[in-house]
Formats: sequence, structure tokens, C-alpha cells
Amino acid sequence: MDKVLFLNMMKELGCKNKKELAKILNMPYNSVNNWGNVQKFPPYVEPFLNALVKAKKYDEALKKGFDESEKSQECPSEALSLENARLREECEKYEALKRALKEALK
Repeated sequence: MDKVLFLNMMKELGCKNKKELAKILNMPYNSVNNWGNVQKFPPYVEPFLNALVKAKKYDEALKKGFDESEKSQECPSEALSLENARLREECEKYEALKRALKEALK
């Protein structure tokens, strides 16, 4: 891992500086601050940061999904259109059953 990749991953995580990253990682600031300066990056840092970035993206996608489901409550016409489509399909099923029952009773 090089310093540029490290800084990009910090940016993706929303960390403004190494102090914030140290807090997220629950590590001493001095340890995190030495990475890429005094010491090489430990081998576990890149996969760990990758996992954190993926988890953050997953959480954001999950939150966005919840926001999308709430949107239909905010927009009643869209919610009504969806409900109408669902009811139309249900009516078509009942009509098909009704026709089948009439055929069976002939």
C-alpha cells in the first residue's frame, strides 16, 4: 500500500485526517500517524480499509433503499399508482378463477 492509496481510502471513509481514522480504528493516533511516514504500512491495513469502505457503501445503499421506500409515502400519487397496479393484477386473477369455475360447472 502506498500513501496515495491510503489517503484515497481515508477520503472514501470520510476521514479528514489520521486522527479521525485512528478513532474509527480504535488505535493510538501515533501508530496511525507513523504509517507511510516513519514505518511502512502494516500488511493488514489495506484489506481492513477495503472492508471498511465496502461496509460504508453497503450501509449507504441500505439507507438509500429505506429512503426510496419512504418516498412513496411522501408522494401519494406514486403510492396510489402502485396500489392500483397491484389491485388490477389481483382482479385479473379473480376473473380468471371465475372463468375457470364457470367452465367447470358447465
